Order: sequence, then structure tokens, then C-alpha cells
Amino acid sequence: MTHIVGYIAIVGWANAGKSTLLNSLIEQKVSIVSPKPQTTRDSIIGIWSTDDCQMVFVDTPGWLKPKNVLGEYMQKSIDRAVVGVDCIMLVIDGHDGIKERDIQLIYKYANRDIPLVVVISKTDITQPERLMPELARLNGIEGIAEIFCVSAKRNKNIDVLKEHLKKYLKEGPPYYPEDEVTNKSLRFLVCEQIREKMMLVLDNEVPHGIGVMLNKMEYDEDKMIWIIDANIIAEKQSHKPIILGKNGQMLKEISIRARASIEKLLQSRVYLELWVKVKPDWRNNQYLVTEIGYDKKDLD
Repeated sequence: MTHIVGYIAIVGWANAGKSTLLNSLIEQKVSIVSPKPQTTRDSIIGIWSTDDCQMVFVDTPGWLKPKNVLGEYMQKSIDRAVVGVDCIMLVIDGHDGIKERDIQLIYKYANRDIPLVVVISKTDITQPERLMPELARLNGIEGIAEIFCVSAKRNKNIDVLKEHLKKYLKEGPPYYPEDEVTNKSLRFLVCEQIREKMMLVLDNEVPHGIGVMLNKMEYDEDKMIWIIDANIIAEKQSHKPIILGKNGQMLKEISIRARASIEKLLQSRVYLELWVKVKPDWRNNQYLVTEIGYDKKDLD
């Protein structure tokens, strides 16, 4: 049977809806989602396979101006993700409106050898009459192959988008086994589930200075349960009591939410224990950034 395959990079500014779109496209949750910027820190692959097609989507961190070692890693992961792909999909927050910085990104990726597809997201909460003049502006920009309006949250136009993306693929054997949905390890996905819950419940300034490091992740065959022990890494001493909460209630809330998500991921019971450790300014420490899982050698 003839197969069509290809890599599609997903780029855009922070909070444009890239990760929600990826999860909707592959019909699985592999990329964490929160309303806070810098939720995605590393490129993550999501794989959608059918009998005759395999699309490999590369979700990237939101565009930013690097301010530390971690930020430099994130920006480098974006630059690497768009090299050698078959299509670049630029996601713009339709609810927030098409801004000049979005236009700048369009010009950055337009008129290359790689087709550029612009996706306007969050149309379920966007007034159409507000969007129409901005779409007309995009139609006038040379180098855009196609423009789509979608709602990943409501799965609106997602199947139409995938059908159109097929034209940018090529014939060849699948890159990944049909049952794989991501290139990331279970350890990485578990850490991300913990970090997602912190992004959702903590004050705005705290989550950006947080990392997660697994101490132990093993399956107890006798008790049929995953035993997971992890450190939450905070970069400021003042953040530790915020993460712990009064009488440890915040940490307990994070643990309850994270355990439920991890159990869904692993399809098994989970015993989760979390600890809070302070590593001052860890995002500027290359050793600690690598230890937490963001190894720049992976991008070379």
C-alpha cells in the first residue's frame, strides 16, 4: 500500500494554542496545556497515523526573547524544529487578534522552500466580524500557501485541516510504528503532567521558575502500581512556601491533580510523592538545566 508521510512544524507566539492544536490533530494528549506563557519548553513530536498516511507534528515553545540558559534552549529548539520539515504551520490566536508580531513571524517563514500554512486558532471564542478584515490582510501576503480557521478545543475544522495538509506530504514508509503517538519517554511525559498542574494552580510568577526532576519511577508488579518520586525545583526560596501552601495544602492539590493525569497516561494506579527543592537561579545554570531534562546537546 502506498504511504504518504511528512514532518510538520507548529510555530507561533506563546499562548497561540499550539499545544491544544497538536493534541487535537493527533487525537491524544501528549503536550501539556495551560493559559500561562512558556508552558511548552521543549519541542515535542505528536504522531498521527492511518493505514495510508503518517503526519509527524513538531510542537515548539512559544517565540520569546531569551533571558537565560533555559530560554536559549527553548529558542534553539524552535530553530531546529523548522529545518528539513515538509510544512510549517504558523498558529495565530484569533481571539487575541492578528498583531504586528504575528505578521513579522509570517514574513520570517514565508517565501522559503517550505510551504507555510497559517492557522487561526480559538475561533470558538472569536467574533467572525472582527476577524474578517484581518483575514483579508493575510490573504494579501505573498508566500502563505493556505489559511485555516479552527477551534482545537471544539475540534472544529481539524479534520479539514489534516486533509489539506496531506498535499504537502510525500510517498515513503512510515517514520514511526503505527501505535506510537510521541517521541518522548514516559518519564518526560510524567514530569510534564506534574508541571502542567503547577502551571494551572500557582500564581503567575511562580511556574516559570519551576522544573520537575524524577528521583524514581518504577512499577511494582506485586501491587500493580507505579511508584513515582519527584522533586519540584524552585528557583527562589520565597517560592517554596507558595508551592507548599498553608499546611502543605497547595502541594497536596498539585499531587492529587497530577496523580489523576498520570494514572490516565499510564493506565494504571499511581503512588506519587512530591518534594520541593530550591535551586537558586537554576534556569541560568547549564548543569541544572541539563539535569532537569533540557540538554542542549540534543539540539546540536
